[in-house]
Amino acid sequence: MAVHTITHPDKTIHVVFVHGLFSSTEVWNQFRKLLAADDELHGAVAHCFPYDSPKVKLRPDRVVAAYDDIADALDTFLRVQIPRTGRVVLVSHSQGGLIIQRFLARTLREARGPALARIAHIVMFGCPNNGSGFFLALRRSVFFWRNAQERQLRPYQREVLETQRTVLRAVVQAVDNTQSQWRIPIQAYGGTEDNVVPAREARGVFPVSATVPGDHFQIVQPGDHDNASYRVLKDVLSQLLDEREDQADDGRAAPVPMPRTPAPTPSELTGDQSERPLLPQQQGGISVSPPHGRRRTRLFGREPRGVFAALTAAPAASAPRIHVLTGLGGSGKSRIALEAAQHAASTRRVWWVSVPQINASMREIANQLHAPTGEVEQAFRGNGSPMDLVWRYLETCPDPWLLVIDNADTPDRLAGAAGQVADGTGWIRHPTRTDSLVIVTSRDRSAADWLPPCQVHHVPPLTDDEGAELLTTVTDHGGSRRQARLLSAALGGLPLALHAAASYLNSVHRSAPSLDDPVIHDFDSYREAFEARSSSPPGTAASGLQEMLGMSAMAEVCGIALDLLAEQGLKQAGPLLRAFACLGITPIPFRPLLESKAITGSPLLPDFTREQRNLVLKGLDDLGLVERVSRPEAGSGHLAHGLILHPVVHALLRGDAEMERHRTDYYGLIVDLLLDVTRESPPDDPTSWDVWTAVAPHVMEVVRACLAGDQHVRSDEILRGAVELARQAVRYLIVVGLLGPADEMAHLVLDNCDAIDFQRDDPEILGIRHETGRIALESCDYTTAEDELRQVVAAREALHGPDDPRTLASQHKLARSILEQGGFADVEPLLRTIATAELTVHGPDHSDTITVRHSLARAMFALGRPAEAETELRDILRISLDRWSPSTMETLRIRQTLARCLLKAGRADEAEQMIQQGLADTTQGPQSVLAMTLRFTWCQVLLAQGQVQAAHLEAAQLLADRRRILGPEHSETIRTQKLFDAIRKLLDPGVGAQE
Repeated sequence: MAVHTITHPDKTIHVVFVHGLFSSTEVWNQFRKLLAADDELHGAVAHCFPYDSPKVKLRPDRVVAAYDDIADALDTFLRVQIPRTGRVVLVSHSQGGLIIQRFLARTLREARGPALARIAHIVMFGCPNNGSGFFLALRRSVFFWRNAQERQLRPYQREVLETQRTVLRAVVQAVDNTQSQWRIPIQAYGGTEDNVVPAREARGVFPVSATVPGDHFQIVQPGDHDNASYRVLKDVLSQLLDEREDQADDGRAAPVPMPRTPAPTPSELTGDQSERPLLPQQQGGISVSPPHGRRRTRLFGREPRGVFAALTAAPAASAPRIHVLTGLGGSGKSRIALEAAQHAASTRRVWWVSVPQINASMREIANQLHAPTGEVEQAFRGNGSPMDLVWRYLETCPDPWLLVIDNADTPDRLAGAAGQVADGTGWIRHPTRTDSLVIVTSRDRSAADWLPPCQVHHVPPLTDDEGAELLTTVTDHGGSRRQARLLSAALGGLPLALHAAASYLNSVHRSAPSLDDPVIHDFDSYREAFEARSSSPPGTAASGLQEMLGMSAMAEVCGIALDLLAEQGLKQAGPLLRAFACLGITPIPFRPLLESKAITGSPLLPDFTREQRNLVLKGLDDLGLVERVSRPEAGSGHLAHGLILHPVVHALLRGDAEMERHRTDYYGLIVDLLLDVTRESPPDDPTSWDVWTAVAPHVMEVVRACLAGDQHVRSDEILRGAVELARQAVRYLIVVGLLGPADEMAHLVLDNCDAIDFQRDDPEILGIRHETGRIALESCDYTTAEDELRQVVAAREALHGPDDPRTLASQHKLARSILEQGGFADVEPLLRTIATAELTVHGPDHSDTITVRHSLARAMFALGRPAEAETELRDILRISLDRWSPSTMETLRIRQTLARCLLKAGRADEAEQMIQQGLADTTQGPQSVLAMTLRFTWCQVLLAQGQVQAAHLEAAQLLADRRRILGPEHSETIRTQKLFDAIRKLLDPGVGAQE
C-alpha cells in the first residue's frame, strides 16, 4: 500500500508521468527514485498515469485504446486521482507526449480552458511529433500496424498534426487565458543517440527545445541526480517550488486536504509449494496421475491466475461443472489445469487423461475405481460401452474427484459410436455430483459447440511485463527486466516459447567452458537472432529457427494444429497459412485476397471453393492460428477486418521445410494475389487509398523477399510482378506524401538489379527510375530530377517510341523539373507538344492530359499571361472535380496555381477562397511538401489583403517547417526567408536599416 504524506498544498507540485507506446509506468522508476531521494524537492510528489499499450491483443473481446480515449482517461485521472490543491507538471516519454497534446487540444476544443489552470509546465522526452519511420518501423518491429496507438505514430498522421497546430496556437502561443486558449510552457527534448525518434523530430516546432545525451530509452532512465534529463526536470520543479515559497510568504496558502487511502491491491494467487498431492493408486500399465514434474515454477500472469481462481472456487449450484480452457497451443492451458490439479489433490481424487491415450487411460481409471476386471474386459472388447462403464463408477465413487482431459482438440475420439460429445454419451459428460469437476483443455476455441454445457475460459498470451517476470525468474543470467520485456514482446507472450528461450539460454550458461563466446547468450542476443531469422525471406535463413533457438516444441505444437485441420478435411489450411506467412506481420486484408480469381488457379490450393475457404478460415480461427482484428481506418466493408498471425507461428512457418521446397510457388501465388487485388485500384486515385493502405506494408515485405540478393526468387515472371507491385506502391506513397518510404522502396529495387539480372534500361526498371525522378521532383530537388528524367526519357523513346504513354509521362515530368527551375520560355513549346500528344493518346479527360495542361498553364502565368492561364486552369479544375476527389494531389496544385493567377489580377478575396479550399481538402499533414506550397500562397494572400500580422505569423511557422524539412539552403526555404523578411520590414521599417 502506498504511503501518502501531507504537504502544504500550495507548495506541492504533482509530477504526473505519462509513458509511451508498448511501455508501462515502470519506465519512470528511476525518475521516481531520484525525486524521492532529492532533499531539494520535498514539495514534489510523483504520480504515474497508467494506460494499456500492448504490442498486440490476441483477445477478440478487447481493443487497444485509441489516443482520444487515453486523452479522456488522462483528463479523468487528473481530476479524480490527483489532489485538487497544488500545481501539476506533466512529464511524458515518446507517445506520451502525443497523448498530452491530444488532451490539451480536446480540452480547448470543448471550451474548457480553465480546467488547465493547474498545469504549470509540460516536459516531453522523445516525443514523435511527426511520427516514426514508416518502413523502418515495419522492418524492425513487425508488431506495428496492428495497433490503434501505433497507427497514430505513423509519419504525418493528420489527427496528430492538427493536434500539434492547436497546441502551438492555443497553448504555446496563447496570448491570454480563456475558454479556448490557455498558456502553458512546454519543453521538448530529444536524445543524441535516439534512432527511434530522432532528436530533430522530438524537438519538433516547439520554441523551447533541446537535446540530452542518450538513446530513446536512456533519456528517461537517469542514473543519478547529475544526469541531464533529471536536471531538466529538476530545474522546472525548483523554479515552481520557489514561486510557491514566494506565494506562501505572502500568506496565500490554501487549506490542507485530508489524505486519501488507496484501495488495497488483491494478493497474488499462488499454490502452496509445500503441499504434497494425494495421488490415486495406480493399478494398470499407464499413468493417470497429473504430471506434476512439469510444474517447475509458479503460475505467471494475471489472466492465468484468474482462470485458476475460477477453477478452484466453490461453484454455484446451477453452474456447469465442466470447465474448458481454450487457446493457442503453447499458451499455458495445461499448465493452469496442472495448477488446479495440484490444488485439488489434497481434498479429492485427481486423474489426468491425455486424449491420444484416452482409451487406455480410462481403462486405468476404471481399474482404480475397483470395477470388476471381467466387466472392464468385456466393455473394452466391445461387449458393452466402456464410456458408460467408466462414468457409472465415477458417479458412484465415494470421494470427490477431478478429471482433467488434456488436448481435447477434436470430438472424433471423444464421442460414442453413434452419438456426439454434446449428447453426454461420450468420454466427456456433465457430472451429476456437485463435488466433482471436469477440466478440459483444447486448442479449439469453438469446443463449446461440440461439448456438453460448460464454462469456457480463454487463455491469452502473457503481457510483456508478465512474460518478463517469467523470463527473469526461470533464466539464470539473461539480462535486465527491460531486455526481458523486449524478448517477451518479440515472442508474443507465449509461455511455451518463453520457456524455450529460457531453457536455451540456461543451457548456454551451463555448458562446458570454451574459448569461443556463444553468439546467443542473453535476452537481447536471443531476441535479435529471433527477429533476424523471422524477417529473413521465407524458405531461406529462417529454416533453422527451431533448431537454432530451441523452438522445436513450438514447431511441434504448430504442426499438430495443422495436422488436426488436415484430418478434418481442411487440407488447404497449411498452404494458406504458409502463404499468409510470406506477408508481413501487419493485419492481412484476407477478404479481397481470398476472393481473388488468382487463388483458384494455384497448385498449392486445389479444390479451394468459396465454401472450403470459409471452412478453412473458421478452422484456423478455432485453433487460434489466426486472429481477426478490426481496421477502423478502412472505409470499405471488405477491408474493415484483417487477420494476424502470432509472431512465433509467423516465424516458424517462414522457416517451414514445405515452404523451402515450394518457395517459388508460394511467392508466385502471393504476387499474383496482390497484383489482382490492386489491378482496379490505381494508386493515384484517393478512392483506392483504402486498398493501398492495407496492402502497402505487405508489398514491401514481398518485394524485399523476392529481390533479396542471392536468395531472390528464381523466376523472371514473379520478379517482374514484384517490381510492378513496387512501382505502384511507390506511386501510392508519393501521392500521400510519404516520400521517404517511397524512396526506400524504389532503391530496394534499384539496388538489387544486378542480383536479379535486370538491367537499368529494362522496361520494368525504367518504371521505377521514372518514380525516383518524381520523388526528387516532389522533394524540390529539381536538378536531380532533371538528370534522372532525361536519361529515362531517352531510354523510353528508344524502347517504346516518342508517342508511347510511358514516354510522354516521363517527358512531362522532365518538363516540370525544368519549369520549377525557371525555364519557362524553354519549356512552353515542349509542353504544348506533349499536351497535343496526350490529347491524341488519352483524350481530354485523362489524368495525364490534365497534369500536362496544368504545367502549360503555369508556364503561361510565368511568362506574363495570367488571363490565358486562368482560363486554362478553370477548365482543367472543372474536369478534375468532375472526375476525381478534391483531395487529389493535382487538383490541389491546380487550385494553388489558380489562386496565384487571381492574386496577380488583384482579386485577393477570390484567391483566399481558392487557397482555403485547397488547404481544407488536403489529406496530407501541414509539413508535407504540397501542404507547405499551399501555405506559402496563403501567406501571399494574407499579405495582399493587408493582414500583415497574420501573414507574419504564418510565414514564421512556414519558415521553421521548411528549414526543418527541406534544410536551410533549399531554394524553397530561401524563397520563404525572403517573403518573411519582406513582411518584417512592413511591420518594422527599421529592421531593414539595422540589417
